[in-house]
Parts: sequence; C-alpha cells; structure tokens
Amino acid sequence: MSDHKITIDRLREGVFIRLDQKWFEHPFLFSSFRISNPDQIRTLMELGISDVSWDPEKSDVQPLPPKQAQTHEQKKAGPQTQPAGPDTAKLWAVKRERIARLRLRREKNEECEKQFQKSVTEVKGVMQNIEAGSRDAFEESDRLMQSIAASLMPEKEAALQLMNAKFGQENVFYHSLNVAVLSMMLGREFGLDSDMMRLLGLGALFHDIGKSRIPKKVLYKTAPLTRAELKFYQLHPRYGVDILSKLDMVSSEALQVVYQHHERNDGSGFPDGIDSSGISLFTKIVSIVDVYDNHCNRFNPRDSLTPHEALAYMFGCQRELFDRELLDLFIQYLGVYPPGTIVRLSNGLTGMVISVNPRQALHPSLMIYNPEIPNTEALIFDMTDEPDLRIECSIRPSQLPLEIHDYLSPRTRVTYYVSESAAGRKDREDRA
Repeated sequence: MSDHKITIDRLREGVFIRLDQKWFEHPFLFSSFRISNPDQIRTLMELGISDVSWDPEKSDVQPLPPKQAQTHEQKKAGPQTQPAGPDTAKLWAVKRERIARLRLRREKNEECEKQFQKSVTEVKGVMQNIEAGSRDAFEESDRLMQSIAASLMPEKEAALQLMNAKFGQENVFYHSLNVAVLSMMLGREFGLDSDMMRLLGLGALFHDIGKSRIPKKVLYKTAPLTRAELKFYQLHPRYGVDILSKLDMVSSEALQVVYQHHERNDGSGFPDGIDSSGISLFTKIVSIVDVYDNHCNRFNPRDSLTPHEALAYMFGCQRELFDRELLDLFIQYLGVYPPGTIVRLSNGLTGMVISVNPRQALHPSLMIYNPEIPNTEALIFDMTDEPDLRIECSIRPSQLPLEIHDYLSPRTRVTYYVSESAAGRKDREDRA
C-alpha cells in the first residue's frame, strides 16, 4: 500500500483517501473511505483540512491534475471559502446516532453473554446428572431448548452471536450447547416449527452423552487410535442411547440423533454404516453442525480451522458426507464469513465478525480495529449500513500483527449463542 499526499482541491468522486485526523476529530464513520459525493469534499474543506493521503490502488479514478483542480472544484462544490455547513452538521448527527446505537449494542451483547454463561452452567448441571437418570435434569434441559426455540421464531429476527469461551474443562459443555444452538438455527431455516426445533435441540444437546463411558485416554489421545480403541470409541452412540433410554421422557427423534449422529450420507459412518435413505432429518442437521464445530474447536487450538476455512473445507472436501441441501443452507445462513472470522475490508481496515443475521448473512456485524479507540469501546457496525464496503479476504489469527491480535482478541474457542439482531431492533425503532 503506497499513499500519496494530495491537496483537497484535487479530490473528486472515486478517489480513495485516508485522513490524518483522529477518529474523534472528524464526522466520518471511518478515517479511510472513497469519495462518493461532492458533499464529502465540502465537509473536508469546512473542517480546515488542506491535504489528505490518497491510495491509488483503492481508487477508481486519478485525482485531478493540480492545474485543473481549482476550476473543477469551483464548478462542482461552489466557492471553497463558503462551504455548506449543514452537510457537516448532518454527518456529525449521523455519527452521534451511530455511537449511541453502539452503546445500546454493547449492552445487548453483555445481556446475551450473561444468558450464554447461565445456559452453559445449566448444561453442565444437566450432563452431570442425566446419567444418574435424573428426570429433573432432563426437564431443565427441555426448558432450555424451549427458551432457545422461542427466541428463534421468525418475528424475533434472531442473530447468531459470537461468545467468549476458553478451552478447558468446560469444552464438552460448550460443544453440546454450540451444536444445539446451531442445529436449531439450521432447523429454523429449513422450516421447522418451535416444537420440532425443541426436539431437535434435545437430540443435539445429548448427541455426545455416551462419551461419558469412554475412557479419557481414548477420547483425548493425540496419536491415531488403535483398531481396538477405535471400535471402543465408536460405541459411544450406543452408550448414549442406553443412558437416555433409562428415562421415559426422551423422544424417539432425540434418541435417533444420539444413535445416528456419526452416520454419513455416503454410508461411510458408524455405528451401522447406513446411507442417506436411513438417516433421519434431525440427524442430518446435527451431523453437519457437529463436524463444523469440531473443525473450529479441535483438541489442540493451533490445529483448529477458522470458521471461514471450516465451511470452505466442508463444502470443498466433505460435501458427499452430508445432505447437500442442508449443507448449502447452513453455509448460506452462516455466511461466507461466520462469526469469529477475521477479515480485511475494502477500505483497508481489519475487523472480526461478531454476529450474523441469517436473513442478511452476507452483511455481518463487525468489530473494527482502531488504535485510537479503546478495545472496550471498539467500533461495531453492521455492513448493511455501509453498502460501499465489502470484505476482501479472511485472515488467520496467527497472521495478524500483535497489536491487532491483542485488540480484537480472536476467540481461542469459537462459540455461539442467539441474540436479537441489530437489524430487528433498528426496524422496530424506525417503526416506533
């Protein structure tokens, strides 16, 4: 990237600029942007800015030649000594409104985080008691799935929110909750009603319950399993059904998910090696989500794929294993860049996807790296508000400069929960 200093009178629509002023000293949302209308040039003049940095690589046109600049701007923007004040005042008002919306967004994120941690605690209690045949534990899990299903009804305009979670002893509970939430969201996109989503969620939540009977030295072995160990491991779906069958409250649909979640569409799975024709719809949903979460959250975090890489790998190398319609739907609603993905934007900024609304998956919400703003107050914006911006590429966290890595704090573990989408809130505010 090579920037060149140019005077303001050489600007015209299509020139990409970078401001030297701090973020709080100008009314624009970003300090780097492409000039899209004469009002922006007038605003720069009114702010008393005499020159800016010009990025040739991101510009659609060349700046005006110095000799033509004054005449051109006089025609397009009017006298430079009398800039239009209302334009700048309007920009400042829009920026203040967005800052207020960001504050509300952070409050909502904090509420979602509290609910997520509460749900993890509930899942932990359920998992620790369900093997003992606790009806209360199962009823608690049922209530949790009902609550999530209710939040996923279409009128709620739910979004998938990136959560804070660390690797450690809680991994199994995060995985169970992650698979349940993502499966229910995929089920909603497929058209399941609230009650069906609840049953799907229960099967997803308990899909790995049988692993409690597999020795940890087998579960967490880093070297390839021996044939005997592999056969032992492949018993966990049967063990799961044995555990849940002690309760007369578990639906047949949920038990089928627990038993079949390692079966594959091409017949290469276990325990029975059945193909697509014998695999239930619920199982087809859960198996996609289970594999995705395992790609993103491997036993060794350094081996984990980014969410973007995980989806690309599943589509490019594993699509024969899954129902194609469901896999396409999963990728569609997560978006090409799911929550947790680090991206570079067309204006040169770096950000992390923190939420995606399945209704607008190509326009996620991002947390932006800006060293002028403390990361506790980091700029969060919805790409629907900036139609000219686009994501250029994803970046592995290990490729980030240290200061950007520390600022964005990429999640060691990629974990999701359901929150009300910013788009839904904004729509209701506009109607009000």
